[in-house]
Amino acid sequence: MDKRKIWIGVAILAGLVIVFFVGRQVINWQKTKQEEKQNREQALRQLKQAKQTLHQVCQYADSVGIDTSRFTISTTTSKDDITEKIAQLVMETRYGKKPSRIEFSGLPEAVDSSWSEKISTTFSPAAITDVASFSPYNQLVKHYNRLRNRTKASPGVADSLRLIRQTLNFYRYINRFDPEKFVVVNIPAGELNVFDRSGKRFLPMKVITGKKDKRTPCMTTYIKDIVAYPYWNVPKSIAINEMLPKIRKNLAFLNNQNLQVLDSRNREVDPEEIDWESLSETNFPYRIRQASGCENSLGLIKFDLENPLAIYLHDTNGRDMFTLTADRWRSHGCVRVQKPVELANFVLGKQTFDAGFMNRCLIDQKPQTLAIPKRFPVFITYNIADVDAAGQLHFYNDVYGLGK
Repeated sequence: MDKRKIWIGVAILAGLVIVFFVGRQVINWQKTKQEEKQNREQALRQLKQAKQTLHQVCQYADSVGIDTSRFTISTTTSKDDITEKIAQLVMETRYGKKPSRIEFSGLPEAVDSSWSEKISTTFSPAAITDVASFSPYNQLVKHYNRLRNRTKASPGVADSLRLIRQTLNFYRYINRFDPEKFVVVNIPAGELNVFDRSGKRFLPMKVITGKKDKRTPCMTTYIKDIVAYPYWNVPKSIAINEMLPKIRKNLAFLNNQNLQVLDSRNREVDPEEIDWESLSETNFPYRIRQASGCENSLGLIKFDLENPLAIYLHDTNGRDMFTLTADRWRSHGCVRVQKPVELANFVLGKQTFDAGFMNRCLIDQKPQTLAIPKRFPVFITYNIADVDAAGQLHFYNDVYGLGK
C-alpha cells in the first residue's frame, strides 16, 4: 500500500514537472511568437518609413534637377537597400557628381558623409544647408522649376532644363571642396567671377579663352603663386607649327617679337648660329621664350595654376580685345583676364599692385614670383545655362559644341 502511494506520488510529481516544463515551453513559444510578430511589425514600419523617406528625398532631388530614375525600388527591395539609396541620393543633393567634362582635378575633396546617416528615417531640405545658401544655385533652381511647371513643355524647354541641370550639378559639385572664396571661369559666358560661400560675387570680369580647335579644358585647380613680369615659355607645338615657318621666312621675326632661343641647359643661343631649315617636330632641341614686359603675350601678371596641361590665367598685351570684339574665344587654351591687378590683389589679400602698375612698362624686368597666403581654388567650367548677378537666366552660345 505504501509503495502504491509512493508511485502515485512520483507519478503526480512527474506530471507536475512535465506540466511545468511544457507550460514554460508554451509560454516561451508564445513569447517568441509575440516578439517575432513585433519584430515583423517593426520591420514593416521601418520599411514603410524608409520608402516614405526615399519618396521625400526623390521629390526634393527632382525639384533641384537630379535624375531620380536611378533610385526606383520594387516591392521586394529591402529596407537596407532603400536606406543605401537614400544615403546615395542625399549625398548627391549636397555634393553632386563629378562633371564629365572635367579633364583635371587638382583640389582635395572635403566630403563629410557622416551627416547623411542622420537622414535615414526622416528628411528635410533644410539638411542641405551648404548648397542651399549659395544664391546663384537658389536662383537657378527657381528658374528650373518655373520652366518645368509649364503646362505645355516643348522640346526646346526640355533641352533648356537639361542644360540647367548640368549647371545645378556643377554648383553642388563645388560643395565637395568647401571653399571659402573661389574663382569660377565659365567658358561659354566668357566671364570670370570670384564667389564666397554665400554666392556673393566679387570682381566680375571678361575673359578670353581657347578657340574651338584649342579648347580651354575644364578643371578644378588652385592658384599656386602669382608672377609679375612673367616670361612666356612658348609651348613646343606653337613654336614648331606657328613660329618656325615665320622664322625660316624672316629671322627678324624673333627680334620683332622679343623672342629668345634657349638650349637644353637654359643658355641663350644666337639665332643666326642655328640651321632653322633642319629643325622639325622630331628635331627641335631648343626652347623659345618671350622676354618680359608690356609686349609679352602674358602681359604683366601671370597666375600659375596647378595642372599638367600648361593652363594658367594671365594678363595680355592685347587688352583692347575685351572691348573691341564679342569674340572672346581666341586663345591657345590659357585664360586671359580683364582685371589682372584687381584679381592679384584679391588673391594676395593686400594691395600689392597699385593702380598705375599696368601703365609702367619697365624694361628688362626679371620675373618676380609672389607667394599667396593659401591655395586659391579655381574652377574652369562649361556652363551654357547660368544666372547673372541680377539672377536673370542666360543661355550662352555653345562655343565648343559640347552641349548636345
